[in-house]
Amino acid sequence: MAWDDLRYVLAVADQGTLSGAARALGVNHSTVMRRISAFESKKGVQVFDRTGGGYLLTPEARHLLAPLRAIDDQVNALDRSIARLGLELDGPVRITTSDTIALASLAGHVADFQSRHKGTNVELNINNSYVDFKKMEADITVRPANALPPDLVGQHACDILLHVYATPSYLEGNRRNSYSAHRWLGVAPPLTATMVGEWERRNIPDSAITLRSNSFVGLRGVAETGLGLALLPCCLGDPSPNLIRADCFPEALSTSIWVATHKDMIGSVKVQSVMSWFVQAIGKDANLFEGRWSEPVRQSTSQKNLARMDGA
Repeated sequence: MAWDDLRYVLAVADQGTLSGAARALGVNHSTVMRRISAFESKKGVQVFDRTGGGYLLTPEARHLLAPLRAIDDQVNALDRSIARLGLELDGPVRITTSDTIALASLAGHVADFQSRHKGTNVELNINNSYVDFKKMEADITVRPANALPPDLVGQHACDILLHVYATPSYLEGNRRNSYSAHRWLGVAPPLTATMVGEWERRNIPDSAITLRSNSFVGLRGVAETGLGLALLPCCLGDPSPNLIRADCFPEALSTSIWVATHKDMIGSVKVQSVMSWFVQAIGKDANLFEGRWSEPVRQSTSQKNLARMDGA
């Protein structure tokens, strides 16, 4: 019995629909339907009941679920072991991070890393959703979290601080310090599951939220138009020439930035080396992430001309 057939059965059982299984497997809806029908025909058994709400395992087939999950875990563990061997020799390193960290810091460090290590190719996956390391969707993650989940191991690079930001013109016209008296720009899934989502649910009524986004980069862009207040990472809010911190809401949130990998991958010399490099690189940006950023001094045209004259 081929595992390739069984993984279709497991995906449909987990997702409950053909379309959900297709998304999880990265294939077409029709492919899932064809593979399930072929499996049932070949084995001479009906595995799923077709209902108006989707596909359900038949009572007789429900006992298959536990061994299917066990096989899935074993296959994924084998994939990680093979990948670990490959990474020690050659090949790409897949790094996943959020758009906030990528824009503020990581993209520049990736470019620097590539220029210094020609033999290693970095695949940078920018995604604000959870990445499943069991499915080998990434080798290294750079993510904010209070603590790492049990299946990940890594190093703390620095902290990341968040404040409330708005344009000066918005704050001049809205000086009240009541949450409900303002227009707020809120988070959408998957960010609603973060500490920012929890803070919003505690403090801001739904009626006060004018717009939601699944991206802090997107929220910053909207906040820069003057539409309302947004709780943003300082690494996005402080460098913006159009935003200032809202003193009427001085509270700040903070968490940690981790550079981590799956515990089965930590034996890879290459993964360890790449992780250590990025921990040090991101650590150099601690002032930016932790709210101590100061704008670089910009020379005026006259200063630049004087510098040229002095060097002549």
